[in-house]
Amino acid sequence: MITDSVKAKFDKYKNTLPKDSYCIVMEDTDDGMINFMSYDTSDKPDVSTAYLILRGFMELLQTQVDDVIMHGQAAVFREIDIIKPEVKDKMYDKDNITVLKFNNDK
Repeated sequence: MITDSVKAKFDKYKNTLPKDSYCIVMEDTDDGMINFMSYDTSDKPDVSTAYLILRGFMELLQTQVDDVIMHGQAAVFREIDIIKPEVKDKMYDKDNITVLKFNNDK
């Protein structure tokens, strides 16, 4: 449950978010937890795919946070130097995206 002080803190972001978008803002707390809030800055009354994804993310953060953390750790581990050399030679980063080249000649 969000407290009034956390809500007031997050309310300052409302006017800085891009229009017609769906956003999640998160921050670490001093006790090792996180505060998060989602924003819908669109004027659309319909339920779009982006809105459903936002709601899905929020549901996962509320009900399966351990799984989300585990997947986040796996993503971080993929980015550091614990990758097998034969795979690492085929990987590169481009614009914050990890690309893996596959050989189709087998």
